[in-house]
Amino acid sequence: MNNNLFAVVDATFKDNLEQLTLHRMPGALPFAGKYRLIDFTLSNVRNSQITNVAIFPYGNYRSLQDHVGSGKKWDLDRRRDGLFILPPKNLYISPSEMITFQRMYEHIEFFKRSSQDYALITSANIVWNIDYYDCLAQHIKNDVDVTEVMYQNIRLKTFIISKKLLVEYIMTYDSLEYRTMIELVEKAPNLKINIYKHKNYTRTITDTFNYLKSNLDMLRFDIGMKIFTPERPVYSKEKTAPPARYLKNAVIENSMISSGSIVDGTVINSVIARDVKIAKGAIIKNSFVMSNSVIEENSNINYCILDKQTIVKKNSNIEGTLNSPYVSQKEQIVTSFEDLKVLFVASESYPFIKTGGLADVIGSLSRNLARQGVSATVILPLYKKIRESFIESLKSEFTKTIIYDEERYKVRIYSYRYKKVKYYFIDSFDFFDTENVYGYENDTDRFAFFNKTVVDLLDDLDTFDLVHINDWHASLIPILIDNSKHKGLKTLLTIHNIDYQGIAKNNIIKKIGIDNFIYKDEMINFLEIGINTASKLSTVSPTYKEELKYEYYGKNLTYSLLNRERDFYGILNGISSSFDPQIDKAIKTNYSVDTFEGKLENKLYLQKKMGLVVNKDKFIIGMVTRIVEQKGFDLILNSFDSLLENKDIQFILLGAGDEKYIAELEKLEQRFPSKIKLNIGYDATNPNYIYSGADIFLMPSRFEPCGLGQMIALKYGTLPLVRKTGGLNDTVLKYDPITKKGNGFTFNNYDANEMKNGIISAYNLYKDNKKDWNKLIERAMKSDNSLVKSTQKYIEFYNAIVKN
Repeated sequence: MNNNLFAVVDATFKDNLEQLTLHRMPGALPFAGKYRLIDFTLSNVRNSQITNVAIFPYGNYRSLQDHVGSGKKWDLDRRRDGLFILPPKNLYISPSEMITFQRMYEHIEFFKRSSQDYALITSANIVWNIDYYDCLAQHIKNDVDVTEVMYQNIRLKTFIISKKLLVEYIMTYDSLEYRTMIELVEKAPNLKINIYKHKNYTRTITDTFNYLKSNLDMLRFDIGMKIFTPERPVYSKEKTAPPARYLKNAVIENSMISSGSIVDGTVINSVIARDVKIAKGAIIKNSFVMSNSVIEENSNINYCILDKQTIVKKNSNIEGTLNSPYVSQKEQIVTSFEDLKVLFVASESYPFIKTGGLADVIGSLSRNLARQGVSATVILPLYKKIRESFIESLKSEFTKTIIYDEERYKVRIYSYRYKKVKYYFIDSFDFFDTENVYGYENDTDRFAFFNKTVVDLLDDLDTFDLVHINDWHASLIPILIDNSKHKGLKTLLTIHNIDYQGIAKNNIIKKIGIDNFIYKDEMINFLEIGINTASKLSTVSPTYKEELKYEYYGKNLTYSLLNRERDFYGILNGISSSFDPQIDKAIKTNYSVDTFEGKLENKLYLQKKMGLVVNKDKFIIGMVTRIVEQKGFDLILNSFDSLLENKDIQFILLGAGDEKYIAELEKLEQRFPSKIKLNIGYDATNPNYIYSGADIFLMPSRFEPCGLGQMIALKYGTLPLVRKTGGLNDTVLKYDPITKKGNGFTFNNYDANEMKNGIISAYNLYKDNKKDWNKLIERAMKSDNSLVKSTQKYIEFYNAIVKN
């Protein structure tokens, strides 16, 4: 049986972790050789992605052999067959949650050339010790098409299939409705499926919690004995180093200390890699410390993952939790989070001015930072609407002369303190006395002046540790700082939506007083300049950060972002604690995860309020959104006629936007007046009526950097149905009909039929299986997308930027 199985391993690393496994503490990568598991330690994958790697166990890969020596322990010293790493050829195809048939097709010659009869398809992020040949024997004995390997009720994205059948699916990938093995098992008719239940320890490395937990689990003897078995040994690369050294103050309890480390402090329930120095008085608990790190005197570390060469300064107190451990960057200098002063620069912020989600993010993030002890300051232009609403409350601070385009402009600075956040407003009748925030021919001049004024104001305001700039409207600030006496002040640019970039004639650079600029052409791009000059970059979700590597999403800025890959991070936004059906005064009836039966009263109230048929059995689709192409309205207009004709569905929309789409939606409403209610204009009704009363919340976005609507819907128990993109992919877990897990519904491609089929699947579950539907509601309401989580990640990131 030794020559009839090869492996296709999907290795996708999305977390900012440097290694999959610890030296001698491997999270084993499956290898299809007889009784072999590889400790496949990948270094230097921070902020990068290795995706869709096909591994064949009977080949010759010289560079890997060179890396591990002879490779004999791994059966890599073969002259025939062995290990092949097949990278993606088409970089325009964004990565999926597991390897697709389309990706396999890129290397179809390897599949056809292979002499094995069966294929093993698995993931590279599973910690287990499994005999795949036992799975294969069961597969052959039961005479099935596909064997899926599961642990308890957890799907592991591990399958056995005959090579012949797999090649058929690969060759016809463009005509199949299923893209991956998971979709094949769920949707393909007449497919004979066998479930192989693996009984020993298994954990998938999907996030920092599982990464830390799997390492700490290896300290338990009962678990370690199931991973490190003599009949199937786990090998790792050996390093020649002196043994660990314990000085007179060392206290070690239930921990693993690797060779070369020197300990003079306390280590409890932790894993310490090679050449780590732990000074007197330092206490490390429940943590994983990677190689060459230094923990100075009297430091206290609990539930942390410290990357290579991290330095924890003396007297620091670094505290995470098991579910959300503190994670350092490579070579980071870590100190306690004290006296951090952050300046936010943005074009809008709630509660003063709002046109979209940016205002919510700036307002809520700054407030939550202040609650956690960070000194947060925000600078905004004083728009006409702010003046009209708040001028009586604002304090006039001082006037200042700003030179722009060789002319002198006088500005007045106002201030206001809102919930511990200090706000400054720049008043200039020449640039900001407008009815709207955006939409003027001189927008680039207006915000270039804003940028110039902010940097000039640094002379007059308190000192800051970091300037956090947002989108193109503030993207000239890093280059202005670099050309001022404040050079060296750290900056973070957050990209909220890359579609908006700020394109202007290049004379803008001369207007802001910079002479030593190298021009590429007659136009400049504000956002591109910010990407190239900011100290660090971030965007509003991990998935969107990965998508921006592809031109479909990153557009003309993909190359610039790839050049800054090491400095680019994805941090998911969160929602305010005010979004809570238990305390929401706007909705008909308050309810919680324990009393969500009260949601029905809100549904009936919503139907009555919208003038639709009041019937608890109707299936309500809700939307609260901008009515623009990005939000998926082409899909809706191409599928809702047939959907509404044949199903007992009501559709309620609140939003404003493109008149072209609004006109088509109004025609749709006229065709189905008893089933559709449009609320055009953001104040046409209260959005919380929809969040609390609808059954599903539809977000079929072509792209969605983060999205807050789906998070609010989850909190209110209205199940999101979303396209897997950006923050939607990071927050909505697809309902799995086999394991019954998930918190909503998803579809992959930007396709009207896929969306329609997803709605029908949700509709059928709602009608036919209320028990599973209610379980989904319960799981949705327990989803944690709070601002507290994202705020803590920003604090950690700020400190990493400032201290390095």
